[in-house]
Amino acid sequence: MFDDFFRDAPPSVDVEAIRRAWLALASPYNVNRWRLPLPVWAQRPYEDSGARAWQTVCHDLAGADPARPFSIYLHAPFCSSKCGFCDSYSFKLDSHREERLQAYVDRLCYELRLWSEQGNLHRRPVSTVHLGGGTPTFLGEGGLARVVECCRDCFNVTPETEWALEATVESLTAGMIAALHALGFRRLHIGVQSMEDPVRVAIGRRRPAAEALEKVEATLARGWVVSVDLLCGLPFQTVEGYITGIETLMAAGVDGFSLYELLIYPQNHRWAEAHGLTRRSHLPNYFTFLAGANVLEARGYGKNLFNHWAKARDANVYFTFPTRGEDCLAVGTIADGVFGDYHYRHPRYAPYLRTAHAGWPGLEGGLRRNPFENRMQPLVTTVLSGHIPSAQCLELKTPEGEAPVERWQARGLVEADPRGGLRLTASGAWFAGNLIAELTGHGPQQVCQAREGRPASSS
Repeated sequence: MFDDFFRDAPPSVDVEAIRRAWLALASPYNVNRWRLPLPVWAQRPYEDSGARAWQTVCHDLAGADPARPFSIYLHAPFCSSKCGFCDSYSFKLDSHREERLQAYVDRLCYELRLWSEQGNLHRRPVSTVHLGGGTPTFLGEGGLARVVECCRDCFNVTPETEWALEATVESLTAGMIAALHALGFRRLHIGVQSMEDPVRVAIGRRRPAAEALEKVEATLARGWVVSVDLLCGLPFQTVEGYITGIETLMAAGVDGFSLYELLIYPQNHRWAEAHGLTRRSHLPNYFTFLAGANVLEARGYGKNLFNHWAKARDANVYFTFPTRGEDCLAVGTIADGVFGDYHYRHPRYAPYLRTAHAGWPGLEGGLRRNPFENRMQPLVTTVLSGHIPSAQCLELKTPEGEAPVERWQARGLVEADPRGGLRLTASGAWFAGNLIAELTGHGPQQVCQAREGRPASSS
């Protein structure tokens, strides 16, 4: 199978290196049993109701360090249409679009103002304001301007604060790009997913790859940091087309690449079943993932998150906030945030609109990390960062006291890092959730269906 799969691989792919990585795997690292790294709120039930979660967060914020930076995340669940492949919580507004958008922006701004009144949060420096979704540009130029103005009015936004958002190719009109630039946005994460046109048609992307490239070039020309999502495991995908797409985007100057395998959730299960993906082997997707990482690393891209390869300009500020020890203020439907060791989460769209008013932000629930989770948090964070400093290598132990690093090295999941310590290999990135499960002692992790996760970007 291996030789057949890579028969048409471009010469830039080191096929033998990928073969060695694959052959190094052995029990318990089965490609078909990789695990998704899940946050605490997706692994166990909430401890607190929404009202109690709000009281707890407000109490914690009253004694917070005023100099400690934090990130802001705002979630917009809307899209112009729902792509069949999409595994994120998003939807199309079929009626009363303008009224519903205005109502949602009203709720976001209401909630931002409410949070700014808690403790000293309004004085703490903001490292980034990141809009995700869905498609945040669906809020329109006026809605985006209101949200930006509200953030600037309510919080300590500085010249160093990075303004970032996720977008689709279709939504990045010339007018929208100009408006975003005027508002201060300088980082863009585009849900490209594939640069193969037959694949783009199959997944419901309306714009061809050539237009995706045009939008990348247009935003890069303004000096923005631009990163992209690319998926493995899509219908009609070829390793040749996947790598050619990466090389095309690299030649254009793209700063960062997030590589994923297509996840199958209830919301995209019917589409996946129609394309014969529900009983798939994950092995071809693993090979594709490793091929992409191999080409990126050969061109000097390094991981600043377990599945994000980037050049120096792309600090990936929002997604790396845990590595800097920052809090995250998350606002909007299904958004999940954390202050200290307390995690909270919002409900879905309809209950969010009903409850985010009258003195509280309409939270769904919350929970505090227990003592064991707090001890493990620095190790989990460092594994997910892709780099394990030397001092922490000695602390990596399972609950039974076993040190797994030697096994990880033997299986090709980690390797020596020129900066010192260890770094995840591409295989290690694929099995990041498994490595964390070993450290925390959790059984096989299942994708949470009751409370949808927020992937790093599925726009």
